[in-house]
Amino acid sequence: FHDLGIQSNVRVSCEYVHDTKTLAPRRVFRALEQVLREIPALSIIGVSQPSEKKKGNHRTWEAKLPFIRFRDCVEFVNDSNANNDAAFAKICESVHNRWFDTGDTSKPWWRLLIVNGKTAIFVFHHSIGDGLSGYAFHKKLLAALNTNTTNREVEAETVGDEIFTIKEGSQKEEPIAIDELDNKLSWLQVIRTFLFWNVMRIFVRPKYLLFSDANVNNTYPTFSKPFPVEERTRSRVELLRIDKETMRKCLNSCREHQTTFTALLHTIISVTFAADVYPDAKVGFTRMAVNIRPLLRHDPGPDVFTNASATYYRTHLLGKYRGAAQNGTFDTAAMWQLAVDYKKHMHNSIYNSDAVLQSYLTCRLLGEDNEEVGSFYGLGLYLNNSFLISNIGVFDPKGIMKDGGWSVKDVGFGAAAIRAAVGDYGPVFSVASVKGGDCMIAATWEDGVLEEEMVKNVLKAISARLGVLG
Repeated sequence: FHDLGIQSNVRVSCEYVHDTKTLAPRRVFRALEQVLREIPALSIIGVSQPSEKKKGNHRTWEAKLPFIRFRDCVEFVNDSNANNDAAFAKICESVHNRWFDTGDTSKPWWRLLIVNGKTAIFVFHHSIGDGLSGYAFHKKLLAALNTNTTNREVEAETVGDEIFTIKEGSQKEEPIAIDELDNKLSWLQVIRTFLFWNVMRIFVRPKYLLFSDANVNNTYPTFSKPFPVEERTRSRVELLRIDKETMRKCLNSCREHQTTFTALLHTIISVTFAADVYPDAKVGFTRMAVNIRPLLRHDPGPDVFTNASATYYRTHLLGKYRGAAQNGTFDTAAMWQLAVDYKKHMHNSIYNSDAVLQSYLTCRLLGEDNEEVGSFYGLGLYLNNSFLISNIGVFDPKGIMKDGGWSVKDVGFGAAAIRAAVGDYGPVFSVASVKGGDCMIAATWEDGVLEEEMVKNVLKAISARLGVLG
């Protein structure tokens, strides 16, 4: 997706606090030395080579950098105006709209942006990691900052052309997730799913779907003709902060109703689109990012850097969502029941059946050669007119990682927009929170596809409804 110009990157940020210290260049350099020893995946890049299967084709092979220059992966920005969420949203947009030069095989597929000596934005190519990998990176960075070696560094020391030499560390590289599954792809499931979505697209008129007003450019790239730089997907970002007191109340209410905050958020977003924005829509398509680490042959745990996320798909009749908030009324009992039902169905699809893993295993159908990736009709069937929620949960490092004076006050997460023609028309809602602190929701969409004011109004409505339910 990156090299075709469809999606640029993923970001996970943390605001680091210390009583007397800041994220100065020398301190960051020493901390990253330790992080690179513990996360081998940070040296991984992709290199295009001739295919072994078909003459004239190409295949991207995994390679490792022998060293990484500090100046190639770390950047420091001082911006006195970057002191609120609106300003930070603009920084996030800038981060997402800056693409990696994957043709330069001397540079890593990640970078670290340090803003005002306290906020570290870790940006990476989606092929090397998922959202939880961003948490894993920051936990290692926090632990490194809290080691004695890092803390003894002089604040004023600068970093010149220093390099990180990549050595074999104590941590083994994680295997590819799809190779760690015992499940086999079911062709019956593939055919049934394909027919279902074709029937939906044929018999449900676009005006009865969410995001029927999306302004979509139906052009598709190929390996031989990727989107030129000026036509690559541009991301827009709006942020919604849920304060820690509202989160505390929401989480308590979720426990009382035996559901989750993720299921509640899905319900509120669906209600908002159905009741406030698209009152004539009949059918809603929604997607939820799922961490499949626990489903692998060997569960590596959440604190590892790997790419192990799948998607839970759901089709909804929107009448019941619209009925929970119509004509100024707000049926809290109906809202909670919808959240409970969604959580139950999602849990069954992940753990009691292999529905989620079957959708993940269809990745094998894309082919191995670069030229074989480019038929996006099937992706559009599944993704168009949908919105996605991706919640990476609570940032809660182990106690030993916090010994030394450094702590994390705030977190943020977001994936760059995917080209609407092959992805979601609606926003991607990326969710992250720090234990005992605020929750940050980032709404990301392709520039020009949706009206900015609509997205802002949706976020305001989500905030208001969370406040009522909490």
